[in-house]
Amino acid sequence: MSKLFSASLLRLRKSPLFWGTLALSFCFGAFLCAVRFRERLDYGIEASLDSVFFGWAVLIGAVMSCFIPLFSGTEYSDGTVRNKLTVGCTRTSVYLASLSAALTAALLFSAAYMLACAVVGVPLLGWMAAAPRLILARLLVSLALTAAYCALFTGIAMLCSRKAACAVLSMLLLLLMFLAAVAVAGRLAAPQMSPFYTLSSSGALEEHMEPNPRYLQPEQRAVYELLLDLLPAGQSIQMQSNSLVPLERPARMAACSLGLLALSSAAGAALFRRKDLK
Repeated sequence: MSKLFSASLLRLRKSPLFWGTLALSFCFGAFLCAVRFRERLDYGIEASLDSVFFGWAVLIGAVMSCFIPLFSGTEYSDGTVRNKLTVGCTRTSVYLASLSAALTAALLFSAAYMLACAVVGVPLLGWMAAAPRLILARLLVSLALTAAYCALFTGIAMLCSRKAACAVLSMLLLLLMFLAAVAVAGRLAAPQMSPFYTLSSSGALEEHMEPNPRYLQPEQRAVYELLLDLLPAGQSIQMQSNSLVPLERPARMAACSLGLLALSSAAGAALFRRKDLK
């Protein structure tokens, strides 16, 4: 397992795709910091590093849905997977080595983005104003979320031997998760009371508040909140908020991501053991 992981890290080091994505991650972090600084100068908008530092958690799913199929798919097209099995490596170790390499790449991409925020954002926007415990909570949730995305897309990459089809399936899965998360978040955001307008006898338009039929009752709200935390895209939506605002359920969000990591990894490894590689 350690030799397979070392070989995967060597492939990462020699991969133009990896270095290109790493550079884009750094540039994107620097660009967002510059945009926030420009908004402060032009419009007087209060902008701080808190508003951009964890922005990578929103985009890591899209980045890894493209990177993992292209990087792992090369092993199929080059015959590397069959060669590993021929020399005696187990399918489980091959699968876990690929997952570990994907997670390492994702963490390095995130680190490059945060480094850009520190190098460019701190001089322009100042250091983060959030309490250290809030920063730590978001950091842990974002790491668990990254691992969940990597597990999902690695499973698709290891079970689909065609890079193009794998990339399409990964991006389609991400799109479906985001659509579901947006729908769930929309229901949770529905207000308890909604304005209604009627015409009085004099013809004037009168406004009055009435109960909103789309408002979720406590039992329903608990179910929808659980769905939002279970979906990686739902966590990404929640991570969009400024880090000055504490996450409502950080422990459950991290637990859901780690549970998804374990479940998808176990299922993916089991299916990979049955895959016909001829």
